[in-house]
Amino acid sequence: MNLIDLPDVIIHSIFSFLADSPSLIGPCICHMMRPLSKHWQHELDDGKRDFWELAMIDLKRDYYRIYQNNSYILSNTGVVASTDRPFKRSRTGQSSCPRRSGRLRPATPKDRYIHAYNRLLSRNESALLELQERVHSSKKRMSLSMLKKLLIEYEPIAINRRVRTGGTFLVEVVRARYVQESVILKCIKLLIENGANPNIASAEVGLCSTSTTENVYESSAASGEVGRCLSVSTGEELYPLIIAAARGMCTCVEYLLAVGANPNLRGSSRFRLYSNSRISVKGKDLTALEFAKKMMDRELENGIKRTDLRGLLRTIELLVKYQE
Repeated sequence: MNLIDLPDVIIHSIFSFLADSPSLIGPCICHMMRPLSKHWQHELDDGKRDFWELAMIDLKRDYYRIYQNNSYILSNTGVVASTDRPFKRSRTGQSSCPRRSGRLRPATPKDRYIHAYNRLLSRNESALLELQERVHSSKKRMSLSMLKKLLIEYEPIAINRRVRTGGTFLVEVVRARYVQESVILKCIKLLIENGANPNIASAEVGLCSTSTTENVYESSAASGEVGRCLSVSTGEELYPLIIAAARGMCTCVEYLLAVGANPNLRGSSRFRLYSNSRISVKGKDLTALEFAKKMMDRELENGIKRTDLRGLLRTIELLVKYQE
């Protein structure tokens, strides 16, 4: 029996293990199977109704898999926000959803999935843009209640997807300014509990760098990005653990390590000194520990006392202990 002859439920289960998150199951099967033959192309484009209905449900949640005890387990399978709330009814008893012309409605199950998928990416873009404005604002600062409200307002959110500008929700939260470390830690915990993956990098977009989201239904399966974050970037990657380590946020570092953050991942960025915000330290392809040590050396060179760097010292201690 060929794979294409299996029931849609079984095919869906197979690709749920190949894709990094539920929101990538649909793109994953299109990347891998659609280019193989016209038969697969026809089945995916015009058939497989049950599969696409299951994939539509997958767009309402997000999680990531971690390797533990010689096997893969699902981590944080909770939904970011429920989308099962009933539509409001008008006085006439009709749904308040706007009507659409039959010619504008998606014709096939796959077309309906693509429409929902594009709406998901659009919500992600809008939500992350609003989050970026708050994490860098000295007036409307980031808070736990604000983040909860944001996740509910733009529900459902594929929390592990990198947007066109290269950002991710977890990275933006760790970079927050004008707030205490305890607030950042609470926001990190909220995102992790809702399925955020601490090992997905943002791609910093600057001069001579770009970040785009490819059309997942027309790209070649030979790209090597099947089932992964489908953002292709020439920007410099940056991980949440590296940001927390460079900023000396020891409680955030300890928590990220506890939930599976990889301390061996390398990233590139520039961070301001605690002792002089006009001076920044640039690092390229450094681990979290290497970034923390580099920040420590520059802080000491700038004349700050070691007693004022307790967070950075504790961060280095945690990372060294974790690697032993």
